[in-house]
Amino acid sequence: MSKNYFHAIATLVGAIVGVGIFAIPYVVSESGILMLFIFLPILGFVQYYFHKLYAEIILSTKTKHRVPGYVGKYYGPRHKKVALIIVLIAVNLSILAYIIFGGIFLHQLLSPAFGGDVFAYATILFIIEALIVFFGLKLIASVEFAMMAFLFLVIGLIIWRGWGEINISNYHLFDWQYAILPYGPIFFAIDGGAAIPEVCKLLANKKADIKSAIFWGTFISVIITLIFAVFIIGITGNNTSPDTLSGLSFIFNNGVIKITLVFGLLAIFTSLLITMQSAREIYRWDMGINNNLSWLLAGAIPYFLYVIGFNNTTKVVGLAGAIIGSLIGIIYILLALSIKKKAEQKSIIKNKINKGVAYGLALFLILGLICELWEVFN
Repeated sequence: MSKNYFHAIATLVGAIVGVGIFAIPYVVSESGILMLFIFLPILGFVQYYFHKLYAEIILSTKTKHRVPGYVGKYYGPRHKKVALIIVLIAVNLSILAYIIFGGIFLHQLLSPAFGGDVFAYATILFIIEALIVFFGLKLIASVEFAMMAFLFLVIGLIIWRGWGEINISNYHLFDWQYAILPYGPIFFAIDGGAAIPEVCKLLANKKADIKSAIFWGTFISVIITLIFAVFIIGITGNNTSPDTLSGLSFIFNNGVIKITLVFGLLAIFTSLLITMQSAREIYRWDMGINNNLSWLLAGAIPYFLYVIGFNNTTKVVGLAGAIIGSLIGIIYILLALSIKKKAEQKSIIKNKINKGVAYGLALFLILGLICELWEVFN
């Protein structure tokens, strides 16, 4: 396999394993461990299918777009506007989630030495990210590859140091009241749609490897998420915090927490870079906005939401995941149905889809979205 093949996998893992993984232990500790083993495999296969659908859409079209642009191309400008609203809401909520968690983690890491509040650290992180996006992302693939290696190291460290701290009584099986709560956060945690165009670009000369890279990138992330959530809940139990790492500070020594915080920041940092670049490309490719203004909008809108007080980690991640997983998932399905009829060019990836599969999956996604919205706003 080529170097680009492993970089493509690393890019997808880096895009998926970000802020979402830190939201999972808390919602699962509320809903019960059973819901993790129900939702994660089901939504993992759904996301893998969506990642393949998106790849087929990209490979079947000659011109570059993000999701709203493809909708406009295959369904017309009126539908493009609806898709644009959905995608921009999802992308801005995702960036907002990264800003919130990044500020929390950077504050925990540096405030003992430098002081300051969470808001200041979130602002510093956001400015650094915005500047990197402005000047380019040429080193992203290499950074993601290094980050994935560090990811395995940190997960191994948590398992090694926390094995003796696991208490079976920390796992409770099921709670009806919060049964649906993990739906949105899990969908968010294993979404890598923003990285699929980059995966296709990295493997442009070996398109036959794209499907395999998507498979490994998706399911490596699912397995990491499962292991991480199970061990964290087993260690922290009722003390599991919404950001995960605050709860771990009561169990692990300062050195382990610092290493884990560094990992968390790297995971957030790389995912935020990809997501901000994705937002910038939506404004540039699909709305025709110039490059500098696209960059400004990609960062300014989510940062403004943070400034005015949208900072509840569980609600932001849950809502982002429900919209990304459900509504954007339905857009992928509709685009895939259209591609089968009027693709511009042949795609090496050909997914099986028909109206029965499409309607059944869409119904599942709509029900999941309704339930998650009930949990978030109730």
